[in-house]
Amino acid sequence: MRLSLAKSTDRTHQIKAVIFDMDGLLLDTETLSFDSFVTTAARHQIVVDMEQYQDMIGLNAATSINTLRSILPTNMDAVTFKNEWLAVYRKLLDGDVPSKEGAHAFLSTLQQLDIPCAVATSSSGTKARSILKKTGLLTYIQHVTGGDEVKAGKPAPDVYFDAANKLGIKPIDCIAFEDSDNGTTAALAAGMKVVQIPDLVPSNRLADPPNLYICKNLTEGASLIGLSIKVH
Repeated sequence: MRLSLAKSTDRTHQIKAVIFDMDGLLLDTETLSFDSFVTTAARHQIVVDMEQYQDMIGLNAATSINTLRSILPTNMDAVTFKNEWLAVYRKLLDGDVPSKEGAHAFLSTLQQLDIPCAVATSSSGTKARSILKKTGLLTYIQHVTGGDEVKAGKPAPDVYFDAANKLGIKPIDCIAFEDSDNGTTAALAAGMKVVQIPDLVPSNRLADPPNLYICKNLTEGASLIGLSIKVH
């Protein structure tokens, strides 16, 4: 079975695969990341806020370093701070990691319809597979590409090109689901249609159908490609 955008005027173009971001889209982990950022900064008597954090949403560890340097005092090494932040974050992930509402239902429905799907995340591939397995989502996903497994992280399109390639589907025949502006930029640059579902911060874009749709949640996003999912 193939899907098509329910609100698109182009009925000839069908969707052959769905590619998802992970943090803030399938998993409710961006809040944990922000909390660990604030905690780490406080250890060094630094006050940070969401406005500073939002520029790093969707970036992998290496790509976010330059942004971090602009936030931290000049006498603080950004790489050292980032490693400490990641250690605090990983400790939080040792507890329960909540899935976003509709994530299980969406992925399960795609599996039942034999629609291939992948995850293209800025997180490391090893960490992503571990968390997705822990939450029970990995069983629905054919492939995971981590931000450390490609040459350039988001907003470069590399993770999306790799995920589509591993699925054996042309990028133009894929639709991406993203929460961040950086991730949306990456998916659009890969030539995919995109559904953006903002998490902690609103999108700085305007919807541009049929290339970009902005939705409130996964249930609304699923309906755009003709799926009706039941959230329990």
